[in-house]
Amino acid sequence: MTAPSLVAAMLLLLRAAPAPGAESESRRPSPSPAATPRGSSESTFCSEWVRQSRQGYERLTLFRDRSLVWKRSRDGKDEISRKKIAPEELSYYCDYFARPEVWSVAADQRSGLTGEFAVQSVVTVVRADGARRTIRFDDFSPLSPEAASLKAALEGLKGVLTDPLAPASRFAPETLSTGQLLKRFDGAVFRIRALDREKGVVELEGVNEPYRQFRKIEELRFQFSPPE
Repeated sequence: MTAPSLVAAMLLLLRAAPAPGAESESRRPSPSPAATPRGSSESTFCSEWVRQSRQGYERLTLFRDRSLVWKRSRDGKDEISRKKIAPEELSYYCDYFARPEVWSVAADQRSGLTGEFAVQSVVTVVRADGARRTIRFDDFSPLSPEAASLKAALEGLKGVLTDPLAPASRFAPETLSTGQLLKRFDGAVFRIRALDREKGVVELEGVNEPYRQFRKIEELRFQFSPPE
C-alpha cells in the first residue's frame, strides 16, 4: 500500500472510533420505564355499589378522601347526593371492605330470576394497593352470611347520607344485655346470645336465619340500628 493510501485509511479509522469513555448511541441501553405502583389509578375509592333495573340505576361510591357520592338516575332524570363522612367512618368501611371475609364472598350470587322490577347489584371493593374484587347479586339472591353482612354494611353506608349513624354511646357495653334484639340495616334481626364486655365482643344469633356470628361491640353501630 502506498504512503498516501495508508494515511487515508488511518484517517477513516480515527473518524469511526468513538471518543475515549464514550459509547456508541446504538449500543447504549435504553432507560427502564418507571414502575407503575399497583393500582395507582384504582385506589382512589374503597367501594362502589351499582343497582340497576329497567327503570334506572343508582351508584354509591365511597372515596378515600372521605367523599360519599350517591347518584340516582330514573326516567332520564339524575339526582346526586354528596357528603364528607367522619374519619372513623371512612376507617371502618375501607377496612371492612378489604377484609378476607368480604373477599371470600363468591363473585356471582345472582339468582337467575328476571323481571321488570328485578334489581341487579354489582359491588366492587378495592384495597389500598389497588387490588379489586367484584361481586354480583340481585334482590332474589339467597345470600351467604358474609354476603348478607356486606349488603348490610352498604345499606348502612347509604343511610349515612340521610341519617347519621348512631353514636358509639348507644352501643356502650353496659347498655347491652343477652337476649336483646338488634336490627341490621338490611332488615335482618339478631339476638345477643353472649356478651363479653371485657373483650368487647358479642355473639349474635339470627332470629330468622340459622347462623351465629361474633362482632366487636365498637363496630355494631356501622351495621345495626341501636337497641330499643
